[in-house]
Amino acid sequence: TKVIIHVNKDIGSNKDSQNHVALKTGTWAGDTNLRVDVGGEGRIFGAGGNGGAGAAGDSNGFAGTHGTSALGVEHDCTVNIMSGGYIQAGYGGGGGGGGGYDTDKWDDELGSGGGGGGGAGLPVGNGGPGGDGWKADGQSGSNGGHTTGGAFGEGGNADNEAIGGDGGVGGQPGEDANDGGGGVGDRGTGSGGAGGDDGVAVRRTSGSITVHYTGET
Repeated sequence: TKVIIHVNKDIGSNKDSQNHVALKTGTWAGDTNLRVDVGGEGRIFGAGGNGGAGAAGDSNGFAGTHGTSALGVEHDCTVNIMSGGYIQAGYGGGGGGGGGYDTDKWDDELGSGGGGGGGAGLPVGNGGPGGDGWKADGQSGSNGGHTTGGAFGEGGNADNEAIGGDGGVGGQPGEDANDGGGGVGDRGTGSGGAGGDDGVAVRRTSGSITVHYTGET
């Protein structure tokens, strides 16, 4: 039996689990000749991870969530990527920044952490919210794009005495998501959250499965 799976549109994954993929080949009889064609207008993306929230107060920033994967292969196959076709993993979201707390005889100061940027993918990763404190709030991170990571949100600065850490930049092709920065303050500081892990472009259900690539690899 010869089976051709032809993709000529954008297909995205979802963010529920790092194990999710945008498209699965399905399982076939052992002698099936399986081919996946990604046409000139076909793009298969994993979902981008969301950026982590910045800390409110001198606590730790939250971790970014993981990206998911694009093509799930469950049978030996050839993947033929035509000119203009594209397969991309979903990338992790940046970590949220930690907070900083400072006090002196005059006043208490609190700088909250900035949110992490969203990771690249489809759907894109959402930017994480900045921390909300009583003095200097952190800024929210930016959403990612299909192929670009979102920018970090800056940490809040309370009179240069308590400073929240910046969030981490969201992941994109060639660059993993960054961890959030730590806060600054003489009474208490929080660490930045970790950047989320990336998915993979092609995920196999077993190491024994063979994938042969042709075309625009």
